[in-house]
Order: sequence, then structure tokens, then C-alpha cells
Amino acid sequence: MKEIRNLPVQFNERIHAFSIDYGVVFLSILITIFLYIHPAFKAVIILSVWYMMNIFPSFIKRGITLGKLNSKTIIVDESNNEVTLFTIHKRSFFILIVGFLTVGLYFIVSFFLLTKRNDKRSIHDLLFKTKVVYKDSYISG
Repeated sequence: MKEIRNLPVQFNERIHAFSIDYGVVFLSILITIFLYIHPAFKAVIILSVWYMMNIFPSFIKRGITLGKLNSKTIIVDESNNEVTLFTIHKRSFFILIVGFLTVGLYFIVSFFLLTKRNDKRSIHDLLFKTKVVYKDSYISG
């Protein structure tokens, strides 16, 4: 029987992880809109929630977010090795900044690209030389 290794994650699992990670962030934005505090504190709250959802879990186990943990996927580099914290930071900040600067258009283009590519890699995966694979099929480099 042939063993399947480092199988690229399909569209549904990527959307599942994204919706958990950014759904909480968007919820925090909605909540802070109604708080009577200084806008700088609102920004700190929102960025803290984003950081806790998208980067902090990788300090515990490299390549995961809470959404990826729930969808049983993991971020690895092109050589199927564990991704570095620095790469996770760069990749996550790029997604955040470009996603909000383009008012969400980046997410649409990115998901469209991922559906068309055989390796299921998105724009940020190509730029930062990463890929998302199923955690159960992941075997290091």
C-alpha cells in the first residue's frame, strides 16, 4: 500500500481555518466599535486578538493557528520542514496588511489562485516558500 505524504490541503480546509482565525478577529472589530475607549486602545485590542489567533499558537507548535488546529492542517516550508517563527511572522503580517489594504480583495484573489493551482498554494505561500498540508499526512523533510 502506497503511503501518502505531505498532501496539500484542499480549499474547504483552508476556508475552515481562515474563517475561525479571522472570524474571531472580525468579531473583535465589531465589539470594539461599540466600546467608548480611545481608538489607539481599540487598535491594540484588535491586533492582540489577531496575534493570539494567528501567531501565538506557533510558539507552542510550529505552523499552526487555532483554525489550522481545528481543521487538522499545518504550515510547513517547501522542503516539508518545520517553518520558522520568523517566516510565520512575515507570512501572517503580510496576509493581515495586504488583506486590509485591499479591503478583502486579496483574500478573494488568494483563494481563487489556490483553487486553480494543483499544489494548492496561495500568494503568501508562494512568496514565503510555505505550503499547508494535512497534519495526519505530514512527515518531516
